Amino acid sequence: MTESLLDFFVLAQGGKVIFSHFSLIKCDDQLIGAYFHAINSLYNICFERDMQKVLMNEYRLHFTKIEPFFFIGISPASLKNKAANGQFDSLAHSFYDKYCNKLPLNWESNVALFNGFSTNIDKHEKEITLPS
Repeated sequence: MTESLLDFFVLAQGGKVIFSHFSLIKCDDQLIGAYFHAINSLYNICFERDMQKVLMNEYRLHFTKIEPFFFIGISPASLKNKAANGQFDSLAHSFYDKYCNKLPLNWESNVALFNGFSTNIDKHEKEITLPS
């Protein structure tokens, strides 16, 4: 059995989810985006930096900001930290590289621009082979 990143979200400024690919979370992705944006904002006020990683029960949450995007990933805690970080960083940078220069200057939240990224995630999942 291979383990990999379970969920992946990309947020724009203000916490709006502009891309989501999830299997674990069973609620509205905009609610998830607003929740994590609020928590990261509070964390940033208190500690003057963004969150990077949180371990919650059997899941690890990954966070990174590459302006103008805020990325969130969820992996099983059983997945080795290095492998989980690598998968998360790979997807975040892949999304950034593909879409950063395609955002219009006056972007009006048209998330249809990001529809094709699911293909990248599916391809990425097929490339992951970890020993069980």
